[in-house]
Amino acid sequence: MCDAGGGRRWPFHARANWRSYDAPFHVKLRLTARNNWLKIVNWSLCCGHGGEPGC
Repeated sequence: MCDAGGGRRWPFHARANWRSYDAPFHVKLRLTARNNWLKIVNWSLCCGHGGEPGC
């Protein structure tokens, strides 16, 4: 899952997921938008979809 206790580390982890996730660009973009929306709505640093772009 996500490492929400890492303080300032979480944005860098999200970028690493973007590079390592094997999917077309439009799928990565959609997953990033969805996962960031979930983090905003739930007021959380983690969307619950560890390993996907944006989480």
